[in-house]
Amino acid sequence: MKAPWFMFKFLCGVRFVRTLLALVGLALLFLGLASLGPAPSPSSASVLPLPGSSQFSPPVVSVSGGLYFKAWMYARGTGGVMYLRCLVFDSYVDGAWSRAAGDSFAVGAGVVTVGSPASFGGEVNLSAPLMGGCVPVATPSVDGLVLGSVRVVAPGASLAASKEGLFVVATGGSVGRAASYYGPGAPQPPPSGVYLEVPPGLAPVLKSIAANVTAGCADAACKVAKIKEFLSHFRYDGTMDSLWPSVPPGVDPVLWFLQEGRRGVCIHFASAFVLLARSAGVPARLVVGYVSDGPVPGDWALTAFSPHAWAEYYVEGVGWVGVEATPPGSAPQSLPVVPLRPEAVQPPPPGPSLPQLAAPQVPEVPWPVVAVAAAAVGALAYFSAGRRAATVGVGEEFLVEGPRGFPVYVGRRRVGRAPVAVVFHRPGLYVVRAGPLVYLVRVVDYRRVAGALFVKLLRRLGLPATTTPRELAAARPELRELALAFERALFGPAVSKGDVEALRRAL
Repeated sequence: MKAPWFMFKFLCGVRFVRTLLALVGLALLFLGLASLGPAPSPSSASVLPLPGSSQFSPPVVSVSGGLYFKAWMYARGTGGVMYLRCLVFDSYVDGAWSRAAGDSFAVGAGVVTVGSPASFGGEVNLSAPLMGGCVPVATPSVDGLVLGSVRVVAPGASLAASKEGLFVVATGGSVGRAASYYGPGAPQPPPSGVYLEVPPGLAPVLKSIAANVTAGCADAACKVAKIKEFLSHFRYDGTMDSLWPSVPPGVDPVLWFLQEGRRGVCIHFASAFVLLARSAGVPARLVVGYVSDGPVPGDWALTAFSPHAWAEYYVEGVGWVGVEATPPGSAPQSLPVVPLRPEAVQPPPPGPSLPQLAAPQVPEVPWPVVAVAAAAVGALAYFSAGRRAATVGVGEEFLVEGPRGFPVYVGRRRVGRAPVAVVFHRPGLYVVRAGPLVYLVRVVDYRRVAGALFVKLLRRLGLPATTTPRELAAARPELRELALAFERALFGPAVSKGDVEALRRAL
C-alpha cells in the first residue's frame, strides 16, 4: 500500500502539478487561439440588447468618480472645437446620473437618420465605440445649440439611434469610421416631468439657492444666464494633485460642490446647473461626451479628445438648447494637432453607400474538447496545494479561478465561491484562501508610484511640484510624449505595473 500512496503524493507534488498545469495551459492557449473570433466589444448585441428591449439603457455615471478617459482619434471637422455627443441622462439619485425616460429607436445597418439633417458635423476613425458602446455624434458649438435631427454613417456596424436624437449606440459589428450630420429639426413637444425632478432630500437647499440666484427673472433664458454667472465664480479643479474633489462619505457630491467645496470638474458644474435649473422650473438634462482639446481641421488629423459633460435646457416653442456650464478657460488646454499623412488614411466619401465590413470567418473548436480540457485543469487545481504569490494594482481584478465551487475568503471575510474576481481598493498584503489553495496577494497603488515618479521628474527639471503633465508638455515640447504618458497614468481609467515600468525606463 505504500507504493500507491507514494505515487499519489508524487503526482500531487507542487512542482509536478505546476509543470503539468503549464503544459495543459499551453494546450488550452493553442485551442483558444484556434477558436478566437472577433473580440466582443462593449457594443456587441450580447452586452447591449437590441433596441425595443426593456433591458436597453445607457450606463450610470457617478458624479463623485469624475470623468477622465482621454481618447486619441483621427478626426476632421470644420476648423473649430468639436463636441462629440455620447449619452444623455435625466435621473439623478444618490450622486449618480442614469437614463429613466423611455425612448423609441431607429435601427439601421451602417446608416441611421433621425429627422432631416442638413449640415456636416465631422467624422472620426474609431478602434472601438466609446463610453458604454456609444457612437460619437458630432454637434455644433454647445452654447446656442438647438438639438435637432441627426444622421450617422458608421460602416460595418448595426446602429440604433434615439428618435429624439439623444444618442446613438452600436448594437453589432465593428465601428471603423463614423461620420455625423446634424440639422435644425422641428420644435419638439414639451418634455416629460422627469426633466424637472429633484431628489426630495436636496430639494429644499437647491430651491433656496436657485431662488436667490434667479431672483427677478421671468423666463428661462434669464434664469439660465444667472445660473451660469453664479457657477462662473466656482473654481475648476482638475490638477494633478486633485483629479476631482474628494467628497466626504455620505454627502451628496453636487450639494457638497455648491455649499462646501465650491470647486470641481465639468461633471460637477453640469450636474449643478441641471439641478439648479430644475429647481428654478426650467426642464434640464445632462449630456456626456467628448470635446476636442483644440480646433479640428477640415483634413484628417490625430486629435486629442477629453471627456466632457454639459447641459441642455428646454425652451418652449424651440426645443432643447445646449449650454456650457463649465466656466470659460476651464476646458482642456489645446495640444498640437498632428496632421495625418495623406497616404495613411483615404476615407471614402460619406453616404449610405459606404462598404460594409465583413466579419471574418473562423473555425470553431468542438465543445467536448474544451469541456475535457477544462475538467482536467479543474481536477489538477483541486488536488494541488500550497501557497502562491501575486501582485496586482489598486482597483485591478484578481481572479480566483479555483478550485471551482469552493468558498473564497479574503482574510476572514467570505467574498463568494470560485471562480470569483476580487478587487482591492487599498494597498497592502492580503491572504486569499480558496479551499486548499492560499494566495498571498500584494496590492500596490501604481497611480501613487507614477505620481512620485512625476514629482521626481519635475524636481530634476527644476519645475514646481504643482505642474501638470499638460503644462510640462507646453513648457518642454521635447518631453511631450513622456508628459502624455504620465497624463494617461495619472488621470486614465487604470494604471498597471507595466505602465509604471515603462515610465521608469523613459526616465
